[in-house]
Amino acid sequence: MKKIFTLFTILLMAVQANAQLVINEVDYDQPGADAAEFLELYNAGSSAVNLADYQVVLFNGNATSNLPYDTLNLPPQSLAAGDYFVIGMMGVSNVDLVNSGTIQNGSPDAIAIQEVATSALVDVVSYEGDCSAPWVEGTGVPLAQSDTLQSDSIAGKYLSIARFPDGADSNNNSADFNRVCATPGYANVNTNTGCASTTGIRKVESKFSFEVYPNPSKGVINVDLRNSNLKEVTVVVTDILGKELRRVDLGDFGSVYQFDIAQYHNGFYFVKVISAKGESAQRVMLVK
Repeated sequence: MKKIFTLFTILLMAVQANAQLVINEVDYDQPGADAAEFLELYNAGSSAVNLADYQVVLFNGNATSNLPYDTLNLPPQSLAAGDYFVIGMMGVSNVDLVNSGTIQNGSPDAIAIQEVATSALVDVVSYEGDCSAPWVEGTGVPLAQSDTLQSDSIAGKYLSIARFPDGADSNNNSADFNRVCATPGYANVNTNTGCASTTGIRKVESKFSFEVYPNPSKGVINVDLRNSNLKEVTVVVTDILGKELRRVDLGDFGSVYQFDIAQYHNGFYFVKVISAKGESAQRVMLVK
């Protein structure tokens, strides 16, 4: 059937190209019964957005009605630039809005962010194929990159489809999303091996503040503890999945500690400071 592109469709696609709030990651299939579905929104802009101005729309690509099968309203909450908002089932790590689990398994299906005031779609991902316009950007995420391609029951396979790096948006679903380890509420990764359970990845809770700079870094990082007045200090560097890469015991420390991570691959890392007062961590991006 010939597709007819109306002015309304063209306007929707123009809005998508300038999206600030994006669908960053989706896990719509888990081992056995789907008990840990989630989708992650990400603020890729430079200023905060009010989530209540948007809603999430779930679209059935096989339905003859060409209508959404569910709509999720978002709370009146400010989402800071570079922050995540996770909608998921009870038990998913870092979930901000509990949903009973209604994300369909594709063939194809789509998820969109819709502006409440105008009904304009600001971001769309079609997965396991192409949904009809405007429920797709470019071409849909193919089956070869899908969440259901390989049995998740294989040990260590907790997978999602996700953007890498966070918020990367070329307006082509098949280019922007890949099958990777699930990281709800965390920076996305670019690997699908050695994954942890979605119920085992937690946000770091800060007990005190410290500075890490420059960020992004080309390799040399400064950990500034001059305002923390800490005792029994240990600095730990981990990758995004929590693997420890470096540990340094500094004792009672109130100065600037400098180290180099240029030997590692580009991407996100965590700098954790452990002290008698507790633990705190910050994320740093390595771009050589």
